[in-house]
Amino acid sequence: MAKYALLIGASEYESQKINNLSGVVKDIEAMQRVLQNSGIGGFDEVKFLSSPDSDTMRSEIEQLFMEKCQKDDVVLLYFSGHGYRHEDGNLFFISRNTQVNPQGFPRIGTAVDAKFIHQNYMSRSKSKRQVLILDCCFSGAFAEGMSAKEIANISIKNEIGEQLGGEGRAVLTSSTATQKSFEDSGGGVYTRYLVEGIEKGAADSDNDGVITVAELHEYAKRKVQEAKPAMKPEIFAVKEGYTIRLAKAPVGDPQLEYRKEVEQCVKDGGVTDSEISELGRFILDLRQTELGLTPEKAKEIENEVLKPFREFQESLQKYEKALTGVLQKQPNLSDSNRKLLKRLQQILKLRDEDVAAIHNRLIPQQPISTIDTKELTAKEDDDLSSEKGVDYTKLRDFLAAGNWKDADMETYRVMIQAKGKNEGDYFKSEELLNFPCTDLRTIDRLWVKYSNGRFGLSVQKKIYLSVGGELDGEYDEEAWEKFGDRVGWRVKSNWISYTKVTYDTSAPFGHLPVVGLIHLPRLVISNCPTCSFPLSDLPPVCPICGCVLLLRRWGFFFSRIETCKV
Repeated sequence: MAKYALLIGASEYESQKINNLSGVVKDIEAMQRVLQNSGIGGFDEVKFLSSPDSDTMRSEIEQLFMEKCQKDDVVLLYFSGHGYRHEDGNLFFISRNTQVNPQGFPRIGTAVDAKFIHQNYMSRSKSKRQVLILDCCFSGAFAEGMSAKEIANISIKNEIGEQLGGEGRAVLTSSTATQKSFEDSGGGVYTRYLVEGIEKGAADSDNDGVITVAELHEYAKRKVQEAKPAMKPEIFAVKEGYTIRLAKAPVGDPQLEYRKEVEQCVKDGGVTDSEISELGRFILDLRQTELGLTPEKAKEIENEVLKPFREFQESLQKYEKALTGVLQKQPNLSDSNRKLLKRLQQILKLRDEDVAAIHNRLIPQQPISTIDTKELTAKEDDDLSSEKGVDYTKLRDFLAAGNWKDADMETYRVMIQAKGKNEGDYFKSEELLNFPCTDLRTIDRLWVKYSNGRFGLSVQKKIYLSVGGELDGEYDEEAWEKFGDRVGWRVKSNWISYTKVTYDTSAPFGHLPVVGLIHLPRLVISNCPTCSFPLSDLPPVCPICGCVLLLRRWGFFFSRIETCKV
């Protein structure tokens, strides 16, 4: 039961057309420090590869997954550097010798294909506990090819599970499949908080002395979004990948307890404009005394916890300063200045809602919505394409307004239209297997965008994979029930009725859309599974108890979603 890690930092490049990344070395050194520490990471071997060429990178990754490890070993691969997403959706890691073609794009033959690593090394490795951490642009694209069936469902001994966590694979990414990551002068923001979560023990959310993959990612994601709200780190897991144990955390440590008290103060609203409130200060002073900390150490911890909030405030101040300067010379914003402001917003990783108050205060006659036009929004986000001439304007408008229930019903309507059927019709299996890919992508893109990554078909697919589901078009009752539990469609082992669907952002991830999916094909059953009411046919909802009789063959739809690369 050994633990091996390979840390790859691509910071320098031979091509002058590729920007060097000065902070990458700091990322690697920090990660190496915490993983090698016997009292924290406890890894048996941590190898650092600095700016390798593509052949060396592939060779070292092959050795990590194919030669060193055994079944019960934990294997961790970390990459920090440039990522490139090809037009076919595949992710490539840029290496020192990667060339750039005349069109300005990397020559993929000189880069490292993430899909190749996944299929040829990770999927063939003896190790059943694999962790991949990617701090690069478009890193979320790596997981788009993951399939739950690639890892065998092998039972393990209890003592091994207790020490290392469950079997599986986990991929942690600093960005989505379409998003650029962010590096400051100190390195990758995502990596900074991964290291902090491990080194300080702050990621141990349940205080059991162990930091799992899921705990570490959730901590880093929260801290990243406190500082850069537009960034969307993601986690993808197969089988029990969430539970893999990465590091130890101190139990009963006064400094860690005080850190968590400060975190709780923040969570409870005890911080205003990145400063601790009067009542919050009173509580923290009491805890400082109880824990026997010096004022200097307490202040140091507070500064670390509040750092992302202060960075966020600094970003807002930079944006406001820039906007004020423009308005002094040009009270009515020109199209070119609107574009530049939008670009500044993207660089600062601020969302529209973050800068809306600034716009409303400085230029109330020009709310932020006038700047967030289709012209200024990424084409892939506003693309309403349809293979069948379906108009997605109404769906987009419902979602943009946060009208989730109407958007849910509109999803069903546009799906019906895309297949040339009438409202009230159900889908047949073969109709799902041939559902137009362009329309599926449009529906998913709109849901994901306007829910900030909370809802959507791709979100549901990832959750289905994470609970052991397979994209083979078959119905897996165990995986489907686990999926229902995760997305909130099952409560206390019972499927909820349609009236219990939650139409707001307090709902679990993947909870929506649901109405359009109620009309998917189901296995023929003679009685309602909830109230045993006899059914002559299979309506979407039981007429007696309201139980949703849906998705008994959900595998058909997820299989199509996978085929369409949604």
